[in-house]
Amino acid sequence: MTGPPLTTVRQDVEKMGRPVARLLRRLATGPGAARDELAPVVTAARLVVRESG
Repeated sequence: MTGPPLTTVRQDVEKMGRPVARLLRRLATGPGAARDELAPVVTAARLVVRESG
């Protein structure tokens, strides 16, 4: 806890982790990932404004 409460950004950890899990599974079972699988993954974020904002 901080005083005043700090503004934060919330991100869906499950949505961020799914592509990583798929890539790790592929890397563990095959010779390597294709380049297109290494592309950045964009997920939604939500700003939570508190007293510091």
